[in-house]
Amino acid sequence: MIISYLARIVLLLPELSSGDADRLAEIAAHQHGQLSPNLAEPDRTFTLPPASHERRKDGGKRKKYRKEKDRDTTTEQPEPCVQINDTLRKNLLQVIVELTVQSITEISEFSSSFKADVWFSQIWRDPRLDFTDRNYCLKNISLASHKLPTMWSPNVCFVNSKKVEIHSSPSQNILLLVFPNGTVWLNFRVSLIGPCKLDLTYFPMDRQSCNLIFESYSYNTAEVRIVWRDWEPVTIPDPDSKNLPDFELVNFEHRNATLVYTAGLWDQLEVQFTFRRLYGYYVLQAYMPTYLSVFISWIAFWIDTKALPARITLGVSSLMALTFQFGNIVKNLPRVSYVKALDIWMFGCVGFIFLSLVELAVVGFADKLDAKRRRHMRYVKSKEQMMMRSDSEQQWLSRLAEGTPVNSNVSNANKDGNGNLRRKKSEEKRQKLLLQMENPLHVNGEKIDEISAKLFPLLFTAFNIFYWFYYIGMSGGIF
Repeated sequence: MIISYLARIVLLLPELSSGDADRLAEIAAHQHGQLSPNLAEPDRTFTLPPASHERRKDGGKRKKYRKEKDRDTTTEQPEPCVQINDTLRKNLLQVIVELTVQSITEISEFSSSFKADVWFSQIWRDPRLDFTDRNYCLKNISLASHKLPTMWSPNVCFVNSKKVEIHSSPSQNILLLVFPNGTVWLNFRVSLIGPCKLDLTYFPMDRQSCNLIFESYSYNTAEVRIVWRDWEPVTIPDPDSKNLPDFELVNFEHRNATLVYTAGLWDQLEVQFTFRRLYGYYVLQAYMPTYLSVFISWIAFWIDTKALPARITLGVSSLMALTFQFGNIVKNLPRVSYVKALDIWMFGCVGFIFLSLVELAVVGFADKLDAKRRRHMRYVKSKEQMMMRSDSEQQWLSRLAEGTPVNSNVSNANKDGNGNLRRKKSEEKRQKLLLQMENPLHVNGEKIDEISAKLFPLLFTAFNIFYWFYYIGMSGGIF
C-alpha cells in the first residue's frame, strides 16, 4: 500500500523545464534577500509548481510581461546628440603629419612613377598615456617598434602609393616616442614608389609632376582630423637629393582637402613635386647628329649636276642615318599617342633631307630638259646652215646659167632681189636663236643648285629659331 502511494506521488509530479528551474532559483534568491535582513528562518514549505496546463498559462504571462517590458524600454526617448560646431571640432583628436624627403632616386617614364626614401611622422596626444603625475625625471619615453600594435594609432597611410616598404637595417626603422603629457610621436623611414602625371608633350624640354596623398585609412573627420605641421611640413635637408641624373627638383608644395566617400568625410593631405628634365644628354645624343645629317645632305648642292650617283648617295645616307637615330631614341620612351617636341624636330629634319632629294630630282629633270633643248638647237642650227648653203649654191648655179639678153638681166636682178630677202630672213632667225642660246629664259640645274644652296640654310635657320624659342619658353628655362 505504501508503494502504491509513493508511485501516485511520483506520477503526480510534473517535469521541470530549464525555464521553470531558473524561475525557481529567482524566487529562492528573492525570498532569501527578504529574510536575511530580518534574520528570520526561511519558509521550509515547498509549493509544487502548477500543472502542465497551468504552466503554459504562467509561461504565457511571463512572455507577455517581457513584451510589455521591451515595449516600455523602446518608448523611452534617447538623449539628443551633440551638434558638432567649429569649437567642438577643434577638441576632436588632431593628428599632425610631417614629411622629410631623404632622397629621390629615380623617375620612370615607362611606369609613370618615382622612387624615394622618406621619413614620415604622425603626432597626436593620447590622454591615457599621460604620466606627468608620476614625477619621472624623463622628457620622453622611447618604445620599441613591437609595442606599436598594442597602442592606438590614427593609421595614416599613403593612399596613392604603388609600393611602400619600411626599412629594416637590421630591425625596422620605426621611432616611437611618448612625452609626459601623452603626446605620441610616431616616425617611419620608408622606401616608396609614387605615381607621376606623365606628360611628354614638350619632351625633352618637359616638366613632370609627382604627388603623394595621405589619409587616415580607419577614421573619418568625425573622429580624427589630419593637418600639416605648422612649420616646415615638407622638408628636404640634403640639397644634393634634389638633383637626379636626368631630372632636377625645381619646386614642391603641399595642400589639404576634404573628400566625400561613401563612409563619410575624410581629410586628405597632398604633397606635389615638380621636376624639370635636364636635356643636355639629348642635345648631344639626338640633336647634334641630326644637325650633321641635315648639313651632309646640303653638300650635294655644291657637287656637279652630272654626278647624280654621288648626290643620291649623300641624300639617302643622311635620311637613313636620321631615321635610325630617331628610332634609337623613341624605343626608350613610352608609346604615347600625341606628338612630342622631339617628334617635331625629327620630322622637320627628315623633311629638309627629303626636300634636298626632291631638289636633286628637279635638278635632274631640268638638266634633262636642257639637254633636249640643246639637241633641238643644234638640229635647228645645222638645218639653217644647210639652207644657207643650198641658197648660196643655187645663186652660184643661177649665175653660171645667166644669159646676155637685157630681159634676162632684169629677171636676174629680180631673182637676186628675192634671194637677198631670203638671206636676210634666215640671218635674222639665226641671230634670234643665238641670242636665245646665249641668254636662255629657262632655268637649268646649276641655277637651281645655286638657289637651293642659299634657300635651304635660311629656311632651316628660321625653323631652329621658332623651335627653340617656343619649346624653351614653354618649358620655363634653359638647361
